[in-house]
Amino acid sequence: MTELHSPSHVQELLSIDSNTLRKYATLLEGHGYHIHRNSRGHRGYFEQDINALRKLKDYIRKDGMTLELSVQALMTSISDENKAITITNDNLALTEPDKEMSLNGEFNELMERIENLERINMDLIKLLKEKAVREAYVEDKMNQILKYVERTEQLLEERSNFMLEETKRQIAAAQQKKWWQFWK
Repeated sequence: MTELHSPSHVQELLSIDSNTLRKYATLLEGHGYHIHRNSRGHRGYFEQDINALRKLKDYIRKDGMTLELSVQALMTSISDENKAITITNDNLALTEPDKEMSLNGEFNELMERIENLERINMDLIKLLKEKAVREAYVEDKMNQILKYVERTEQLLEERSNFMLEETKRQIAAAQQKKWWQFWK
């Protein structure tokens, strides 16, 4: 049985910090790569996982390779290696009709995957459009509320100015002497 390495040991081997290791592992898992987890959900790394992480680091170092592109390249490389291993282990001496059937099966499988991805993309586009409509509706409502608040503030200001002027007039009128009070 192969040895299971702790995340701290893998960090030392690859000269990366814990956040980077966690980010790489999460990205790989997001693309379908299986990393061992114990009953508490902590990751453990086998030798093949460490090799995959090394390859990922190599891909990332190349010019023009984003993290996402590097993960995709690694996953493609891993799937190619797995296919090569299964082919060599299954039967190396395939006849021409067997090869053709195998290629047809792979072609059909790829077509099904492409169709599935297209359905997923269409669903995502539909969801994004619905989200855009909801956001536009919310933005419109927020603008209406903002206009209402601004108008209310304007009316309150006008009302307070009117009340202030009215109060000033009343005070001025109260301070004015009446015609019968001139003799006092």
